Amino acid sequence: MKSREEVAAAVKEIFHKTLKVEPQRLDFGVNLKDDLKLDSLDMIEVVYEVEEQFDVQIPEERLKEITTFGQIVDGLHAALQSKGA
Repeated sequence: MKSREEVAAAVKEIFHKTLKVEPQRLDFGVNLKDDLKLDSLDMIEVVYEVEEQFDVQIPEERLKEITTFGQIVDGLHAALQSKGA
């Protein structure tokens, strides 16, 4: 089972690979829209990569609630724990 820190590192890599966001800019409290200037298309790209890499589904209604990097990490970490990964 992956730790929260391992999940965060993997998600940072996805942000870097997909959107060219430098990993050091991604702390748990960073606001995706306000601080990183991400739009809904950027979020869809990141979520697609997260779903593919971790074999999880993130409901569309949940996407609207995500505002910070930490929320992505915590949601993914919880999903992985519930499926035993």
